[in-house]
Amino acid sequence: MRIDRKSLASLGLAALSFAALAGLAAAIYGGIVQKDRLESRNDAERTLNRLFAGLRDYDDFGAAIEGQPRLREKVSGVAAYDHDGVMIYSWGSAAPDFPRSVSVGGDRDGEDRSGGEFVRQYIEKPKADSVLLVVSPFRGGPPLPPPSEGRTPDGRTSDGRTSERDKPLASGSFFQTLRRVDLVYLEIRQGEYWRRRRVAAVLFPLAEAALAALVLFVRGLIVRNAEYRRELEEQRNLVVLGTAASTLAHEIKNPLLSIKLQARILERTCPESARRELGIIDDEVERLSALSHRIGDYLRDPAGNPRPVDPGEVADDVGRRLCGRAIVSASPGEAVSVRVDPERLRSILENLVRNALESGGREEDVSVEIAEDGGLVRVDVLDRGAGLAPGAEEAAFDPFFTTKSRGSGIGLAVCGRFAEAAGGSVALGPRAGGGCAARLSLPAERPA
Repeated sequence: MRIDRKSLASLGLAALSFAALAGLAAAIYGGIVQKDRLESRNDAERTLNRLFAGLRDYDDFGAAIEGQPRLREKVSGVAAYDHDGVMIYSWGSAAPDFPRSVSVGGDRDGEDRSGGEFVRQYIEKPKADSVLLVVSPFRGGPPLPPPSEGRTPDGRTSDGRTSERDKPLASGSFFQTLRRVDLVYLEIRQGEYWRRRRVAAVLFPLAEAALAALVLFVRGLIVRNAEYRRELEEQRNLVVLGTAASTLAHEIKNPLLSIKLQARILERTCPESARRELGIIDDEVERLSALSHRIGDYLRDPAGNPRPVDPGEVADDVGRRLCGRAIVSASPGEAVSVRVDPERLRSILENLVRNALESGGREEDVSVEIAEDGGLVRVDVLDRGAGLAPGAEEAAFDPFFTTKSRGSGIGLAVCGRFAEAAGGSVALGPRAGGGCAARLSLPAERPA
């Protein structure tokens, strides 16, 4: 199969366009995911800060969470582990142990201190719609906040009162507990974040598919537009060619008439031995005249002036003129009619009957059968000639295609053009028992 270079070029351009648009879409998708991830981590950090800040007013993490509605809504679980990963404290859902070398699943991203010691890690848990924040907040216990101006190191002012801002983080037994903490595990609910992630994950392939469809659609428009422009150019050229051919066919008639008249004059004055050569001139003039007439038929309006016509009458008249006898061998019991220009129908039948007579069979075997079937009137012109060459059924209707040594190749093209203009068709096929069957099909004309 031959591949059109322009088609390949358009496919390559479409592929490059899709790659560029898909890359842009992927960059946008990645930016959205990264923005959502940063917002998620910012929310996790704020939740962690709020949890530690709550120790100013509550005895432990659990009390701080239960005492603050916003924390209770956000936090699923919190736990503290020592350096060996053994749980020291927990509230809510939390892993029973969490050594540094153990992964709890999900997407991980963290930061390291110099020397590889872990500082903080974010672990995404899409199945639970949450994010884990694992941090090493302090070693050897939480430090006391630095004294503010006018305050003692324990956070008291000069008059002995303690500022809310400068209260120690924790006190009592929980303060002692925190001194042994190496890792703090905080699971934070982030349903909105995961909803956005899932929507983006669904929309991204849909956007890619939509981009692919858009690129193919635009390519199709461009290709079709190029085809339409090429067809318009071809039609413009055909109009010019048709005008030139029509003019040429008309101008040929006058010289042919002059040649024919001069041949008649020469025939009277020349000796008997020159009659054969004059007969050849006369035959060639007739052939050129017929060719000019057929080209004129092909170029003129194919529809003409349609009106109801009895195809049997036209076929009978054509048979008597070309064969000297009636050639309609079968017809429907009652008269049928078709709506077509009578001269166009006559031209079709003349061409088909001439082809039958020139097929190489006997003249008496040429016949016409007319029948009506399913709203169509079929006119079959039959012969017992050599039949069709393989693959010639369609090509025979191309202008100037012929298998005859002296044929013009325009007759069947005229037949097809006139039949299509009347809403019908012409087809060639083998005849049972040998020969060819040319079928003209036209819509039956129903009485009003």
